[in-house]
Amino acid sequence: MSEVSVSPIHELRPRIIEKRERLEAAARSVSAEYLNGLLAEVDAALLRIDDGSYGTCEACHGAIEADRLAQNPLERFCLDHLNAEQRRAHEQDLELATQIQTRLLPAREIAAEGWRTHYRYQPAGMVGGDYCDIVASADERSLFFALGDIAGKGVAASLLMTHLTAIFRSLLSLDLPLPELMGRANRLFCESTPDTHYATLAAGRTTETGVDLCNAGHCRPVVLRCDRTEMVDSGGLPLGLFCGGQYAIRHIALDRGDSLVLYSDGITEAQDAEGNEYAEQRLIAVLQAHAEQGAAAMAGGVLGDAVRFRGSGPQQDDMTVLVVTRQE
Repeated sequence: MSEVSVSPIHELRPRIIEKRERLEAAARSVSAEYLNGLLAEVDAALLRIDDGSYGTCEACHGAIEADRLAQNPLERFCLDHLNAEQRRAHEQDLELATQIQTRLLPAREIAAEGWRTHYRYQPAGMVGGDYCDIVASADERSLFFALGDIAGKGVAASLLMTHLTAIFRSLLSLDLPLPELMGRANRLFCESTPDTHYATLAAGRTTETGVDLCNAGHCRPVVLRCDRTEMVDSGGLPLGLFCGGQYAIRHIALDRGDSLVLYSDGITEAQDAEGNEYAEQRLIAVLQAHAEQGAAAMAGGVLGDAVRFRGSGPQQDDMTVLVVTRQE
């Protein structure tokens, strides 16, 4: 998912000025040489805002990545023109973020009383902004499952994905009803993330007769039944847009052998060489073709087909698919 918009300069200027004020307040605790060097960086950034060159790489004069400016408003170079030391630091950050993100992902297959899940996750780079989690209840009689998409890309999105994982896993320990769980998660995410970031999310719990599902602005889930396929419309705002957001829960009855499929828009918006999108209809066709082979075949089939559809073109966004099946 792309960010809604680049952080506007009028929002970054106060952050840069605040950095200056904090530096001046810390003047007695750091050396004069170090302090003056940092102040010069801040003043140079403010000057770039005034002369209209802010956000432009000083080496190639192209645009500096928006997510990097949001993380550090003093950035002067794009990723392609970092010096050797900066590049090493960036690579180390990516490696660490990759390790953290990999450890946070759930087991590929998780089962509970009468239910089985399988997911496939393929980030566009070393780290991704897709959120995927599956957690069994304390009595192992039900499963909480979720698939989301953080606005933005790269390390910034992966850090927010990590943050969202921590929020949900902390709240799940309280055994809250699903509407309260979603409301609290939204409030915590909203209060602790920048205004420019949000997350679409589809989350639910298995029950004795089906799943309770909440869709917070995410892609339309697919319900695969033995005799037909249904799409579940999205309802509700993404997490992080409004702290007081409310989220409706819909119960979807599933018979034995039926499946619910969640996916990220990196799949349906993938493009071939001619610019055609993969789209929902192709996704559904692939799911139907692999339905009798089980959850793993469906998830793997979709990801493999999306890669073939894209051809030699680069992967532009993270791709994740999660299948929740009521066992026969």
